Amino acid sequence: MAGVAFAALRIAPALGADIPVKAEPQIVGWYFYGDVEVGGRAYIEKPPTGFGRAPPPANWLTPRTTQSIAKFWEYGEIPQGFFVDHIWVGAGTRDGLYSVEVFAKDVGYNNQSYYLTAMKVGEHYFTAGWDQIPHLISTSAKTIYQGVGTTNLTIDPTLRANLQANSQNATAGNPAGQTARTNIEGFVNNAERSLTLATRRDTASADYRYAPDGNWEFKVDYSNTHRTGTRPLSMNWGAGFGAAPGFASSFVETIQPIDDHTQNVNAMVQYAGNSFWGKRWVSNVKYTGSFYDNSLKYYDADNPFCVTCGSGAGPGPRGPNFLRMSLAPSNAANAVTWTNALDMPWQGRFTSTLQYNMMQQNDPFVPTATIGNGLVPAPLPESSANAQVNTFLSNNVLTNQISKDVKWTLRYRYYDFDNRTPEVLITNYVNSDSSISNSDRRNLAIAYTKQNASSEVSWRMAPWLSVGGLYGWEQYDRTRREANVTNEHTGKVFMDADLFGDVKGRGSLLFSTRRYNNYDITQFVETPGISFSENLTAMRKFTMANRDRWKAEAFLDVPFGTDVTVTPTAGLRDDTYPIDVVNQLGVKRDTGWNAGLDVSARVGDTFKVTGGYNYEMRARTMADCCGGAAGGLIPENIWSSDINQRYHTFIASADWKAIPDKLHFGLYYVLALGAEYNDTAPCASGVNGCTGNGTGVTTTQFPPERNSFQRLSAVASYFVDPDVVRQMGWVGSVVFRVRYTYERNRTENWAIDNMTPYIPTADQTTDLTGGGRSLFLAYNNPNYTAQYIAASVGFKW
Repeated sequence: MAGVAFAALRIAPALGADIPVKAEPQIVGWYFYGDVEVGGRAYIEKPPTGFGRAPPPANWLTPRTTQSIAKFWEYGEIPQGFFVDHIWVGAGTRDGLYSVEVFAKDVGYNNQSYYLTAMKVGEHYFTAGWDQIPHLISTSAKTIYQGVGTTNLTIDPTLRANLQANSQNATAGNPAGQTARTNIEGFVNNAERSLTLATRRDTASADYRYAPDGNWEFKVDYSNTHRTGTRPLSMNWGAGFGAAPGFASSFVETIQPIDDHTQNVNAMVQYAGNSFWGKRWVSNVKYTGSFYDNSLKYYDADNPFCVTCGSGAGPGPRGPNFLRMSLAPSNAANAVTWTNALDMPWQGRFTSTLQYNMMQQNDPFVPTATIGNGLVPAPLPESSANAQVNTFLSNNVLTNQISKDVKWTLRYRYYDFDNRTPEVLITNYVNSDSSISNSDRRNLAIAYTKQNASSEVSWRMAPWLSVGGLYGWEQYDRTRREANVTNEHTGKVFMDADLFGDVKGRGSLLFSTRRYNNYDITQFVETPGISFSENLTAMRKFTMANRDRWKAEAFLDVPFGTDVTVTPTAGLRDDTYPIDVVNQLGVKRDTGWNAGLDVSARVGDTFKVTGGYNYEMRARTMADCCGGAAGGLIPENIWSSDINQRYHTFIASADWKAIPDKLHFGLYYVLALGAEYNDTAPCASGVNGCTGNGTGVTTTQFPPERNSFQRLSAVASYFVDPDVVRQMGWVGSVVFRVRYTYERNRTENWAIDNMTPYIPTADQTTDLTGGGRSLFLAYNNPNYTAQYIAASVGFKW
C-alpha cells in the first residue's frame, strides 16, 4: 500500500504537466523616447558692456549716452554660436511599472539646469536636480577699489591722500570748492576701472517619495543653494573739520562679496483612509528645516577720502580711515506642521493646519567701530542678539453644502509671532563712524498676534446666475509698535453669470475699514526704545493706520460666433487714510485702477490671431513736514507730493499653419510703457522757518521717469515628412526652426541718466549726499537694443 502511494506521488507531476494550461500573457521589454533641440545663434545687433570713457564734462559713458547688455542678460546669458536648447530622454518598461527620465536645459550656459527622475509607479519616486540662477547686475560699473570679491577692499594710498587733501573744500560754494571738486573728479576718473557685478545661485536638490500602499505615503526632500558673487552696497560715514567732528552724511558705494549657503529639508508622513464615521480622511505631519550660513560676517573698505584722518576734537580732518559693514548673520528655522482634511458626516469638508516654528539667530556681534584714536565705545552688554522668534499657526476651513445650490464656508486663522529676543540697554554707540554718542538706546522685540475670520455664502439662484457674499474680520494685536490693536472689517459681494447666449460675466465689490484702538508712538516705541523723532512720531504707518478701502473687479467673455471672442476686464482699488491729530504725515491716499481688452479670432483651422491692451494707473498722495522749522508739526509746515504712475501694455500674436503639419509660422509682440510723474505742493518759504523752500504753489518736483520695453519674435517651423524621416532611418519626428528676435528697453530716469562715479555738486547746504565727499559705482544702465537670429533642429522619438 505504501509502495503504491509512493509511486502515485512520483508520477503525479508528470500527469499534471500533460494537462494543457493557457499561459498568462507577459509584457516584457523597455520603450524609449526623447526630445532634443540644438542649433546656432548669431547677433544682428548686440548690446555693448556700457563701460567706456567720454569727453568732458561727462568723462564717462552713461545710460543717456550708451547701452548695456546687463539688463538683457540679467537672468541668463544668450551667447552667439552653438547651443543646446534642451535634452529630454526617458525610458520605461512596457508593463508601465518602471520609468526613468533625464532632462537638461540651456546646457553649458550660466542658467543651465539638469534633472533626473526615476520611479516604480505607485510605490517609489525619486528626483535629483542641479540648476543655476544667475543675476547679472552690471557690466558698466566703475571702481577705484582693489580686492573685489574679498572682504578687504583697498585703495592706493597716494590716491587716498590726494582725495583727502581736497575733501575739506569739496562742499564749499566758492571758487576754492569748485577747484577741489574738479581735482577730486580728475583723480577718481584716472583711477577708475571696469567692474562686473553679478551673483549666481547653484542649487542641488533631491527628493524621494515612498507609497507602500493606498493609505500611507512618506516623503523627504533636501536642497542646498550656494550663492556667490558681488553686488553694490552703500556705506555712509560722518566727516568733519576743525575743533570738533561734524556729522555730514557722506556715502561710498562699495562692492559686497557674497558667499552663503541655504539648506532646506522636509520630511513628511501622510495617511489617507476613513474617519470613524466612514468618510474620507487625509492627515499628514511634516517637518521643515531651513538653515542659512553666511561664510562672510563683514567686510572692510578703505575710506577714499580719509587715509590719515583723526577723531575727536582738534584741528584737521575728522572721520574714519576705513569703513566696516556687517553682513547678514547665520540663522536657522525648524517647524512642525500637522494638516488634516476630513469629509464631514453631512455634505461638507473640514481642513485644518497646525504649525509651530522656532527661528534662532545667535551669531556674535560684529565690532563695527572703525574711528580709532581712543574713541572706542563701551563693550556691548551682550555678545550676540540671542534672537529667538517662535511662531504658532492655526488655520481652519469648514465647507458646508447646505443644499444643492447653497454653499457656506467658514474660515478662522490664528497666528502668533512670539519674539523672545532679549531687550538690551546700550549705553553708548558709534554715530556715523564719526564720534561716540552717550545717548542710551534699547532694542525692541517687536511681536504680534494676528486673527482672521470670515463667513462666505454662495448661492446658485438660477442655472445662469450665482451670487455670494463674504464678511471678514482681521485683528492685529501688536507689541512695540505704534498702534497697539487694529481691527479691520470687510464686506464683499460677487456674481458669476451667463448673461445671454454664451456671454459670461464675473464681478465683485469689496469694502473694508480698519481702525486702531490707540496710536501712540511715544508710549509704545519711543519711551521703551529711548529715542525720539518729530517726523517719526507724526508719520502714519500704512500697515496699521486707519484705512478705508474699496475694491472692485469685473470680467466679461463675449463670443461672436465660434471664431471670435472679446474679453473686457476692469479693476479698481482705492485706499484712503483718514487724517487725524495723531498721524498726519505719510501716505494719505493710494488709488489704482485698470482696464483691458483681449481679443482672439480664428479663421478656419489654419490661422489664429490674438491681441490685448491693458491700462493701469496708480496715484499716491504723500505728506511730509517740518525739518528744522521752528513751528514743528503745524499745518503751515506740511507739504505734500502727488505721485502718479501710468502703464500701457500691448500684446499681439499670430499663428498660421500655412501647410498643416508641414509649415507653420508664428509672430509674437509685446510693448510695455510706463511713466511716473511727481508734483509737489511745498509749504510757503519762510513761514515758521519752513525748510520746504517753496512758494506754496504746486510744482513739478522731478522730471518724469519713463520706461519702454518691446519684444518681437518671429518663428518658422518646418516639419519633415514622416515618410522622409523613416527613409532616413529615424523612428520619430524632425522639425527645423528659424527664429528672429528683436528686444529693446529704454529708461529715462533723471537719477541715473548722467550718473558718474563722482558727482561734483556743492550740495552740503541742501543735505543731499554730503557734498563732494561721496563716491558711486555708477553701475545701473537698463538700456539695450538686441537683435539675433537662431536656427535649430529638433528630434523626437
